[in-house]
Amino acid sequence: MSPEPCFPYLLGFDVVWPTAVVVGPASSAVVLGRHDAPTARDLGVHEVRAYDESIAGALRDVLDGMDAERVALNYDRDDVVADGLSHGLFLQLRDYLPDREFTSASDLIRRLRGEKSETEYERVRAAAAETEELLQTATATWTPETTEREFAEFLHERMAERGLDSAWAWDYCPTVHMGDREVGHTLPGEHTVDQGELLHVDFGIRRDGYASDIQRLWVRGEASAGLREAFRDVRAAIDAGHDALGPGAVGHEVDAAAREALTSREWPAFEHAFGHQVGRAAHDGGPCSGRSGSATGRRRATRCARGRCTRWSWASRPSGGTSDKKRWSASPRRARSGWCRRRRNCGRCDPRGRPRRRATPRSGTVKCGGCGLPV
Repeated sequence: MSPEPCFPYLLGFDVVWPTAVVVGPASSAVVLGRHDAPTARDLGVHEVRAYDESIAGALRDVLDGMDAERVALNYDRDDVVADGLSHGLFLQLRDYLPDREFTSASDLIRRLRGEKSETEYERVRAAAAETEELLQTATATWTPETTEREFAEFLHERMAERGLDSAWAWDYCPTVHMGDREVGHTLPGEHTVDQGELLHVDFGIRRDGYASDIQRLWVRGEASAGLREAFRDVRAAIDAGHDALGPGAVGHEVDAAAREALTSREWPAFEHAFGHQVGRAAHDGGPCSGRSGSATGRRRATRCARGRCTRWSWASRPSGGTSDKKRWSASPRRARSGWCRRRRNCGRCDPRGRPRRRATPRSGTVKCGGCGLPV
């Protein structure tokens, strides 16, 4: 009912009876119920110890064979991806292994989850690319009468057609804010976008076991000078944090670089962390670039950078990037103005590269319905 976050990395299938994967310095073993054992044997990865009545005896034998007096368990005070062991199972282990010393395996688990392989990175990037495509499709069908709820339902329909899961709770993914309303983790309502107001979307999908987490922002009509300035300032803060990010970078120092770039432009500091990891979950394991703590960046860690709230609602263009080669999994967008009433795009904005008809707003200026640039 509450799956262990590490199982996809260590085992890769669901089990019915209590199960332990024991990883030693030279070998590994899985202790599990007899009816779960055949699948484990087919994997050919771990030594398989099957039991019929209680896991206790087989588990003790495995630990004795590894001379393991000190055992690192999957619990942690702060990080949910390293805290899969329930309190009840911890108490059982204490009864089963009274002569063993327990410690947390959180550092190992964070490295396992946080340092992405090339295959993992490609899956994150593919999820991000499909998320971008879905957002472009949704904004191409937008009309001034479209409500938050209708916008979210459109994305849900496209996801269902493609067999995609949401990166977080379905009802809240996407999070859609239109016009002058409070932002946050809210359900879509009946708001629409008035002239000069913003459409803000926080959206992610889960594809091939890996998630995306992307926020995008559009303005209806021409962006005001103040909004353009806010956008540039937020983008400068994101760039400052990205420049500070790298292997060995301390999380709160990365956050401080972005925070300083924003407050130096006379904005108040944002009340959230600069960024977080993305991977098998939208908020994945590994260090978070927040104001407190000393978590350090790992090589090949994939992160999502955030924007901030301004008087125009949420101003952001966050996207993910790896901390070793500074590659974006989804490139941040530059400020663009002009959101036509007729949602037609120029060839530049079509995700498949096909040219589309140009749209003429009521002002008579020919602009792209996707990016707002003159075409």
